[in-house]
Amino acid sequence: MLLGTYLVWFVWPSVAYYTVSGLGVENWYYGGNVPELSKRLALWSNTLAWPFQVLTFPLLFASLSGTRLDQLGLTTRRLGRNVLAGVVGMLALTPAVFGVYWLVRRLYELAGQHGIEKHALEVMAQQDLSTLEWVMLIFTATVAAPILEELSFRGVLQPWLASRRWGSHLAMLGALAIAVSFRWNDLLDAWPKGSKALATAGTPALFVLGLLPIYLLVCWRTRTPLGPAIFAASLLFACVHTSVWPTPVPLFVLAIGLGVLARRTRSLVGPIVLHGLFNAVSCVQLLMGW
Repeated sequence: MLLGTYLVWFVWPSVAYYTVSGLGVENWYYGGNVPELSKRLALWSNTLAWPFQVLTFPLLFASLSGTRLDQLGLTTRRLGRNVLAGVVGMLALTPAVFGVYWLVRRLYELAGQHGIEKHALEVMAQQDLSTLEWVMLIFTATVAAPILEELSFRGVLQPWLASRRWGSHLAMLGALAIAVSFRWNDLLDAWPKGSKALATAGTPALFVLGLLPIYLLVCWRTRTPLGPAIFAASLLFACVHTSVWPTPVPLFVLAIGLGVLARRTRSLVGPIVLHGLFNAVSCVQLLMGW
């Protein structure tokens, strides 16, 4: 799993980035002088890397351990029922997730805090994008990201954690490490300024620590590693989005629903449909907000 994760989330994006740079896209397509050039190039590299990322886990696992596609949740069995489950799940979860996000934003406003960060989609939507860029943007948000993230977190990580009693503990530590790493420079800057500044900079880490008692309760109440695995995989999923704080808070709620759906249906079809539709609603919401 570690080899696959390294290839999917580090090697292929790097190869795609250097390929796009080597082809000189910023020169022959953009002329080298456009706003948010790095984010625009990320659209190209993400689109280029996606097929290789998606194929890595199935091919790698099949060659090393004989893992079948259906064992990763990639199955057409009960396809219609699973698609319907994804649609129903989206209708049920979307109001709750957006409600949590609105509540967190409102708390920040009441406290006079300035910790709300713009999503890359919101930033890109304010630019004068070409038709090709819009196609890549919508494809990435509604198709590429849901398939890749569900395969990685619900298809690979969650079952791996559930098969090891210590796996979810490791994932919780990983979530904390990711939350700290995203805010490391901010934490260093806040260190001499006192506890209030330090707490503000370390809000993502405090979020993880605040969920620790609930995680321990889940571990205590469940007799198998499945409940802790869903909880820990969901928190890890949320924390990889820490660069757009406070989205990890509502995304944790979404991820719990995705994890439960994947387990109940024993398929990734429902979670992918749910995730894709949720991202589509988010795209519309962000664009209308802008």
